Amino acid sequence: MSATQRRLLPPVGLMALLGLLAALAGDPRIFAFAVPAPPTGLAATVSGSTVALTWQPGGGSGHTYWLEAGSAPGQRDLGAWPTITPSLTATGVPAGRYWVRVRTSGADGVSGPSNELDVRVGCGAALVAPATLAGDVLGSAVTLSWTPVTGASAYLLEAGSMPGASNLARIPLATTSLGANVPAGVYYVRVRALSPCGLGDASPEVVLRVGVTVPPPTTPIYGTVDASTLGTCTAAAHDRWVVDGGDGMRYRTWHPQVDPSGCIFAHEHGDDPAAIGHAAISASPVRFGYIGRRMDHEEAHEGFKVFIANPGDVNDEGRVNRVYSRSVFHMGTGGAKRFAMPHHSAEIRLIHPEFGLAAFTQLMMDTGGTGAVCDPRSPAPVKDVIQLGSPCRLGSAYEIWSTTQSVRFQGRVVYTAFATPAVFDPITVLNPANPSEVVYAWDARVAAIKVFTDDWTSFRGCDRESYAQPGYWYNRQGPTTFYTDAMGVEVASTDPRALVQRISASDSVGAPATNDGLVQFKMRRSYCQQRTRLGLKN
Repeated sequence: MSATQRRLLPPVGLMALLGLLAALAGDPRIFAFAVPAPPTGLAATVSGSTVALTWQPGGGSGHTYWLEAGSAPGQRDLGAWPTITPSLTATGVPAGRYWVRVRTSGADGVSGPSNELDVRVGCGAALVAPATLAGDVLGSAVTLSWTPVTGASAYLLEAGSMPGASNLARIPLATTSLGANVPAGVYYVRVRALSPCGLGDASPEVVLRVGVTVPPPTTPIYGTVDASTLGTCTAAAHDRWVVDGGDGMRYRTWHPQVDPSGCIFAHEHGDDPAAIGHAAISASPVRFGYIGRRMDHEEAHEGFKVFIANPGDVNDEGRVNRVYSRSVFHMGTGGAKRFAMPHHSAEIRLIHPEFGLAAFTQLMMDTGGTGAVCDPRSPAPVKDVIQLGSPCRLGSAYEIWSTTQSVRFQGRVVYTAFATPAVFDPITVLNPANPSEVVYAWDARVAAIKVFTDDWTSFRGCDRESYAQPGYWYNRQGPTTFYTDAMGVEVASTDPRALVQRISASDSVGAPATNDGLVQFKMRRSYCQQRTRLGLKN
């Protein structure tokens, strides 16, 4: 039949042909094909580097199943594997994140995909953001450096033409620094940690102006810094370490004793806040002076110390920690004010994963009066310190401050936190005859009480630890966000004195923090003992 004849086929002929096809389709031996139904209920169990997958067949028997894996949702760029049973176990799977699905294959075709799973192998806690990102511009040369992140295998540097954007560059890096010559312009830069399991949160953003006049800061920096504590660094280098307080002020924050630029500060702040393993805590800015400003109580920047602990950490007495905690205390030992000042700021952030509890408090701690370490009075004073003229010779230099913080709501306490920072090598001691006098530990008058054998010109004030319990919750029915003044008394959220306190809704009295109920962790001495020959003035 020619093409012309086919085009001219009369309607009656076409109807007869369709009838014949319909009749043939009714015979199960002819045209009896149907695409298999997709599998259902795909599930995965991960144990170490072994992944076990199971699913329910879509129907029928004698099928082959194809398991697909991709590096992104819907992808199968990593491979496909057949199996005749509705299960598959893979061993020695490299750490990473995999998107998997399964299809049924039969003589009549291949089914659509099952449900898709996001399978993570060797992935622990989510990557935290690098705590700090510092950038220097000299001409067209830009140098960037940031704090390392535990668990990161690489980093992704993002640069944009506006805040939060990455339209100018996305650069993967294997190191924690970068130097490059860049064209003139304004760059908004941040960095993220990478691992086979994904991408972490962004660091605080820095603005780099290359070949552009730098406008004056839009918000002032709160507080002052004693120039003698800058060491070999400049005030400008120090003022790069600030965070936005959200109240019209910027606040100085944690920084390493050795600046990324190479200069060395004559003070230190204890543990790196980025070392805490829980993103909800590590991502919270550390704002030195923020609490004190609410009661016109400026505290020396260099006196702030940070203590961190993660579940599983073991202290020097064998206690195994069960909570995430970050404590920030104003407890410098280089000045005399600490002996007379009754209040010092303390921020305590805690998450108890075992009991599902959390508490973020920022309050003044009432450290009350001062007494000699070996004073036999009972009860002991809130601050035990070394005093000239003490009646006994001390076997150790020991200064300890004991206090509690309480949050009140509608006239009742909804949470109480315990805080006891201590230092074993204070820089100064108290002269009761003149509390304002700065008596250094190497003073000849101190030898009658305690002989400090370490080298004063290297470091002091490094041997510190923090004692705490996770707190008492009395908040089963209450809200979880409270607004208080610096002493924990309820105020309106619009009050300029207001501090935000976040407390879990729970009645959990004395939830344990360690295997014997007490968090006691030392500051990581490596952050302090740089042997800078500066004599830390903190």
